[in-house]
Amino acid sequence: MKDPDSEAQLPLPSLAPESGAQILQLPARPKPPPETATGTKLPGPATTRRAQTNSLWYALYLPQLAELDPQRQKKYLNTLAGHMQNVSSTVSFHPLALVCEVRSSLKYFAGIDLIHEKLQKLVTGQLRQWGLAETFAYAACPTVSGSLLLARSGHNALIHRKENLRSALGRLSVDVLDLDREQRRRLSNMGIRYLRDIWRLPSDGLCRRFGSGFVEQLNKALGKAAEPTHNYIPPPAFVTSFDLPYEIENLDRLLPVADELLAQLCDFLRRRDLSTSHLAFSLLHEKRDCTEIDIGLRKASRSQSHLMLLLETHFDRLSIPAPIIAIKIEVKKFDAFFPERDSLLAEDASTRYSDSNLTQFMEQLQARLGENHVKSVSNAEQHCPEHASLQLDYTEKSGPSNNSGASERVSPNPRPMWLLQQPRQLNINKGRLFHRRPIRIVSGPERIESHWWAGVDVRRDYYIAREHNGSRLWIYREKDGERKWYLHGYFA
Repeated sequence: MKDPDSEAQLPLPSLAPESGAQILQLPARPKPPPETATGTKLPGPATTRRAQTNSLWYALYLPQLAELDPQRQKKYLNTLAGHMQNVSSTVSFHPLALVCEVRSSLKYFAGIDLIHEKLQKLVTGQLRQWGLAETFAYAACPTVSGSLLLARSGHNALIHRKENLRSALGRLSVDVLDLDREQRRRLSNMGIRYLRDIWRLPSDGLCRRFGSGFVEQLNKALGKAAEPTHNYIPPPAFVTSFDLPYEIENLDRLLPVADELLAQLCDFLRRRDLSTSHLAFSLLHEKRDCTEIDIGLRKASRSQSHLMLLLETHFDRLSIPAPIIAIKIEVKKFDAFFPERDSLLAEDASTRYSDSNLTQFMEQLQARLGENHVKSVSNAEQHCPEHASLQLDYTEKSGPSNNSGASERVSPNPRPMWLLQQPRQLNINKGRLFHRRPIRIVSGPERIESHWWAGVDVRRDYYIAREHNGSRLWIYREKDGERKWYLHGYFA
């Protein structure tokens, strides 16, 4: 498409592989205005025009994404936005489309043709990997909405002067506008087929018939209204390494270097108001696989001293297969940072308690003992006492059945913390129960029966008994069979 008013509008090449056309570069910059005797440049029309067209927006329109669900559309657009950051630092999201600012990259890439070739290679390769159609529409112009309208129409055009937008967009069909069914019906009844037909109508009448959003959409395309953009923010990533000047076999000599790398990590997290709960510390060797130290935290942190303490604890029990030539730190998971809340009232330092202190102690204990050696106890929705508790790894979170909602289904009757692995049979002498000495029942019974589909036939009457020294026991009597008495647990 060519603008009869100016030669500034140049077509972009087609994506068809058989086409040998190339994108034409932007025209050369106009000559600078003449200078006065004092060396000061006189203001001219070229300076004003350049100030008005300080942006060039490149749009990619992907209609094949309409067949996907919204979640996959968002995921794919985020991935493509990451590719577009290779040519632009400003990438904006739009329905089935992405728009990036390329005016600031023209000098670096020596023209828009190389920008398009690079984007075409990245986008088509990614679409091929997803199994989608590899074609897409594209266009570039000084406004975001204008480039979107051109891309939706299939006019792969380049318009780098804002004064040419009106004539270029006027030839587009009204189908490229984002309109509802009623608005399209009204335009059809009025005989309006192209955007140039809308230019002839008064804006106040358009606003009354179609709403202010319709007029604002057109003004944005022409550069007469501001356009807020939803920019792409890449996910945070942190990887840093250090090549040692000589091989090191003693891990203690590695601590100052590791401390410096952790300082860089904590500074990175503070600048972005983040923390981390999982990071990997790698020790690289000359001709062997690297030694990986996986540091997982129960509670996300960005404390340099705490991370250094965990790393020293790992070093204490680590044996390396070969001398170390380099070290690397990589963050595997980022978390939002939540500052600790101090008490409003002053407390004695000797009696002050904090959950974070306990969490740090448990993480240090796990680093010293190794993975899967620190356990936590959680409840399970089971009637049988032998299966009513679970042992989980300290870093493993309990399932949904162990959330706060499950606490309402837990029996209100007291349960002992210490259950015997095998219930111990109690003796009966002259009608009295004995556990080393006579015991007496203080409460009960509580009947516990398992479901028939549980695979374990449990039918018992539980009681709480007291020994001569005051300790409490959890005992039960079989409901069927010989109806013997057993000791099952001890209360604290």
